Amino acid sequence: MIVGLAVFVMAAVLLVSMGGAIVAAPMTLPALFLVVRRHPTCGFRIAGAIIGGLTAAEVAWAAVYLVAGEAPVVIWLVPALVGIAAGAVLGRRRLPTAGAPEPSE
Repeated sequence: MIVGLAVFVMAAVLLVSMGGAIVAAPMTLPALFLVVRRHPTCGFRIAGAIIGGLTAAEVAWAAVYLVAGEAPVVIWLVPALVGIAAGAVLGRRRLPTAGAPEPSE
C-alpha cells in the first residue's frame, strides 16, 4: 500500500512539473496500472484513473502537437478521448475470474 501511494505521488509530481510531464510521466503509466490492479480499492482506482487519465491525455497532446501542430479541433479532441479512455481502463473494476472471489471494497 505504501508503494502504491509512493507511485501515485511520484506520478502526480512528474505530471505537474515542468518538463517531467512530457518526458518522465508516461513511464509511470505501467506502474499506475499495476498498483491499481494489485490494490483494487475504490480510492486507488479513482486516484489511478485521474492521474493516469491526465498523464495519457498529456502524452496524446504532445503526439498530436508534433504530428499536426495546433490543428483547431484535433489538439483538444484526441487528448480528451485518450484521457477518458485511459481513465476508464484504470478506474474500472477488475472482472472476476472463474472460481476467484470478488475483491472487497
